[in-house]
Amino acid sequence: MAGSAIILVGVSSVGKTSVSEQLQLALREPYLHVGLDHFFSMFPYEWRDHPLRPGPGFWVEEAFDADGAPRARIYYGEAGARLLTGMRAAVNALLATGNNVILDEMPIDDSIVPAWRRDLRASSTFWVRLTASLPVLEERERARTKGRQLGNSRGHFDVLAGEGWDLVIETDDLTPSETATRIVKALGIVD
Repeated sequence: MAGSAIILVGVSSVGKTSVSEQLQLALREPYLHVGLDHFFSMFPYEWRDHPLRPGPGFWVEEAFDADGAPRARIYYGEAGARLLTGMRAAVNALLATGNNVILDEMPIDDSIVPAWRRDLRASSTFWVRLTASLPVLEERERARTKGRQLGNSRGHFDVLAGEGWDLVIETDDLTPSETATRIVKALGIVD
């Protein structure tokens, strides 16, 4: 029987990775944490931030808004699109062998969430949208030491994540543990 999936969707610095780690501690069954960053890091450096922009892998276009704040937007070429398709296939392979998965996804464009909704093959899915205000996201982004790209939150803040969420949580004033507790309660898991 296929495993279950909890899908956490939100912009950079909203807390998806930290919430995933707290969920792993709180859930009765083991859940594998699979994130977009895990797959980005499979590319050689030159293909993650290709110097010949645009390129076949991924690249970041950086700019500054009128208020002086940095804005960074991730784009991808043919090899990047193959990686994203492969990520969906890899998650489905994990699920098909009975593994439960927490998917940590930051939509880099409007096609990402619809592709997951179309392709994901889990025995059950629980779709969670994590949100936060832009000032809080940018404060968290500045405080990060791992995986930090200043302007990433602002650059993807307007990417449409779609509808049909089982749960939407605004994380401005919540710790990752508190957010995970809300998810566990919404799943109906009570110890």
